[in-house]
Amino acid sequence: MIDLREMLRDEDLYATRGTADAATGAEAFTDRPAPNATFEDIDLDLALATLQAYCANLGRAAVGRDTLLPLLRELKLTALEAGVERPTNGCVLLFAKQMGERFPHALVSASIGGKKRSVFEGNLLVQRRALLSWLESADVNPTLKVKKIATHNEELAYHPRALVELLINMLVHRDYERPEPSVIRLVPGVEIEFGNPGGLVEELRKKIEFDDQGRFLRVPDGYARNRSLCDVFTGIRAMEWRGTGLPDVIKLTKASGGEAVFSINPNGDFLARMTQRPSSAGVASDDRPTGVYVLNSLPFVSMPTEVSIVVIDGQLSERTAPDLHLAGTYIVTRESELWSFTPLLPLTQALGGHVVSTRSVSRADLEADQDQRRVLSWLLRRHFERQLSGFEDVGFELEDRRGSKRAYFVGEGRGPRALRYDSTLRRNIRREVVKRRAEGERAWFENEGVGYEVKALGDLWVIRIKPFYMFTGADARTPLPSFARTARATRRMKFDRNDSVESDLTFWARFLSRGLPTINIGQEGTSELLLDGAFLTVEVHDDVDGQAS
Repeated sequence: MIDLREMLRDEDLYATRGTADAATGAEAFTDRPAPNATFEDIDLDLALATLQAYCANLGRAAVGRDTLLPLLRELKLTALEAGVERPTNGCVLLFAKQMGERFPHALVSASIGGKKRSVFEGNLLVQRRALLSWLESADVNPTLKVKKIATHNEELAYHPRALVELLINMLVHRDYERPEPSVIRLVPGVEIEFGNPGGLVEELRKKIEFDDQGRFLRVPDGYARNRSLCDVFTGIRAMEWRGTGLPDVIKLTKASGGEAVFSINPNGDFLARMTQRPSSAGVASDDRPTGVYVLNSLPFVSMPTEVSIVVIDGQLSERTAPDLHLAGTYIVTRESELWSFTPLLPLTQALGGHVVSTRSVSRADLEADQDQRRVLSWLLRRHFERQLSGFEDVGFELEDRRGSKRAYFVGEGRGPRALRYDSTLRRNIRREVVKRRAEGERAWFENEGVGYEVKALGDLWVIRIKPFYMFTGADARTPLPSFARTARATRRMKFDRNDSVESDLTFWARFLSRGLPTINIGQEGTSELLLDGAFLTVEVHDDVDGQAS
């Protein structure tokens, strides 16, 4: 019997017409058009990258720029207002470039011991990423020594998955019409509490019994106040529709010796309180702890599905092809084939009379051939190098050596250079990226830089980043002779520790992404070539001996 799901896999019909004007009053707040919002307010790169993952996870056809708006429409992330299609409140919450005056309260205020207050702003996807890092930090979830019969194990104070479940519950189920922020309060060594404006939706409240302190006597089944938010978070596998989040929190917390309690306070806010595991209690059950590892690779989250290949004749230059700058980024092989992600029509128009023949080839077909895969890798690298060339205004330059695949900071006015950036836990961090290491005639500098290469990890393309130090002379720009650089690099390596490596990766992710969630390296030819603005993370289960499995 033919499996209909397989027949229709990667097939889709996106609606091309707008929906009827949004009704007033009956629909969810997140489904209503955001007043005065336009698609200029939306980070369409982030929306495309997110919904490409959504479609891949659900077995739907890949979404592109031409089908992005219809898919947003289908997901109730756009609506008509007086005949004008606008982003909905849900679309703004998920993908806004700036929350601004529209949702100044849509943030999370987190504190540790009544101090160390952090405010997490931005759209919900940006908040999710930053809050996940905060919850993983040792300040929030420290490692404890848990006694067993004759020995002790090292365990985290809170089960990481329980923290994630409460975080996602906070982001997608809060009432965004209320002007209060969400709040996370950590009492070190005791408990963590998540407070969310909005309480329960009315139909669910009728089904729940409470004790005299407002605590749930029974954990509610799944519910969705903001269905469009839940739909997207489910599609990117950040949550499940089955409504197992809160029951899982109770199960995981109880298994580790703690307690999870849910309640509604007098203000109508939903509160989730979770006590940490006792550091000297009985044995907590081993529930397959998961380690999160950061790889020094920026993954591509969106790539064009077609590559244009044009056979050209003669010497191609802006003199012989005046419109060549409109061709976008390209490479030319020894066989005089020009490869580009720019669609064929604008590409051939830009090349003028140099075109001999043209063809458009599926990227998947190119990836299946080892030789063509290498050429595709070259094209991706060329795009990334053009992106790096845009950082010269802050002194970050490609190494002037053929085939080096490296870039580094140069000094500011023949002296040191410093930049500022934000991490998850701190803001406005000063980092000296070019340091003076000697004075006078023997002056030399230590310049931070990165090597880069394009790699395919199975079906996933990435840019692998490897930080390094370039050692330069008195002008803080010109590299020292190779033997002098080697000696200094050997001495410098002994100062690198795990903490500094983690700090390095945080800095480079923030710098290369300019603090944005995605990096658009498509340049003129395509808007569908996007890198994630954070390094790739993988979850690995640890066995009972603490070894990755």
